[in-house]
Amino acid sequence: MNNATHALNPTHGVFSVARVEGVLFDIDDTLVDLNAASIQGFHHLTAEDFREVPESTREHVARDYADDGAGAYERYMAGELTFLGQRAERIRRAYALAGLESPPPEALGSWSARYEDMVQELWAPFPDVHDCLDALDALSISYGAVSNNVESYQRNKLRLAGLERIQVLVGSDTAGAPKPDPRPFHAGCTLLGTDIAATLYVGDNPVHDVQGANAAGLRGILLDRAADHKSDSAEILQNLGSLVSIIRGN
Repeated sequence: MNNATHALNPTHGVFSVARVEGVLFDIDDTLVDLNAASIQGFHHLTAEDFREVPESTREHVARDYADDGAGAYERYMAGELTFLGQRAERIRRAYALAGLESPPPEALGSWSARYEDMVQELWAPFPDVHDCLDALDALSISYGAVSNNVESYQRNKLRLAGLERIQVLVGSDTAGAPKPDPRPFHAGCTLLGTDIAATLYVGDNPVHDVQGANAAGLRGILLDRAADHKSDSAEILQNLGSLVSIIRGN
């Protein structure tokens, strides 16, 4: 670890490359296109049941499922639901939105297992991820990932998505708390061997990722690929190709 400290131009959100020691990333919908995999997997699993549902409705329901319109994952992270329980809540909501009766309780486990097999085959990085990591390697800037899912599950996701190069990984279980708690962010910095104030955190959630990172002493950067977050912050990227330009100060 060097003794460099973090500096930010508050007007332009620009870092000096000499003062950035490391970058931590969120995984889902930041590095791995989980949303696209979820939508494709959902369409595949519901093709028979939804055959009479209008196409526009099918697409709306699939996107709602992928975006967790049920708010079930937050309840899972809060310990209110099991992993299967949150998946079941999302399935029930999806079928209700389509005007259909959901699979019976005894079938939800099988549905979830088949869905999991499907999405795991579909997990893939966004096209800009490897180029961004290559550029960080060229700058000798360490990087890793901090996720609100469990570490073993996310490590397997990185492997299946072809991102084994990301060795530093912190899950909510290993950190003892999910984001926006500061512990996951600090654990990531410890594993990277970087000063907290000299570490960037890039994620797609304005609250869990950006506000959480800032409160923990890192510098949070919002990755807004769909340009659908309202924010006055200058630290917003629409793709990871811009990250190194921010670091360089260009």
